Amino acid sequence: MIKSSTLIFQGTKNGLNGESFWKEVNNKDNLLMIFQSKSDYIFGAYSPCKWVSNLNNYVQDDTLSSFIFSQTHNQVYPLKQDGKQYAIYCNSGYGPTFGFGHDFYININFSDGYCRLGYSYQFDQHKNQSDDPHLYGQNKPEIKECDIYQIKFI
Repeated sequence: MIKSSTLIFQGTKNGLNGESFWKEVNNKDNLLMIFQSKSDYIFGAYSPCKWVSNLNNYVQDDTLSSFIFSQTHNQVYPLKQDGKQYAIYCNSGYGPTFGFGHDFYININFSDGYCRLGYSYQFDQHKNQSDDPHLYGQNKPEIKECDIYQIKFI
């Protein structure tokens, strides 16, 4: 059960860039990230894993509780059993990144990136490694807002 949630990052307030992102999320876990693209698509992801800016590697989620979601499409894309070692990607040169390949990747400038759902997270319409506008409503994320909450559980 959720005990509390704390808003730790708001893009329009903190700055929609990697430096601001990493300043707020570094060494924190249980983060729920919610994004709004320029096309007004709402999507995001959750992972219990700890975000470490200088790790330059993937973080494994043995609990398989990480997921990506699309509010626009009313869908949740859970982490695959064989993708658990790629739950999140931590690198200070990147913005928020989930999955190997990457299922979704937002560049440090919060404008560039891509969506390739189906690598580490379940997605029935996997497009064979091609960029897909499914999450963003366009090929590049072009984020206009981002809220990140740290969740505390009982």
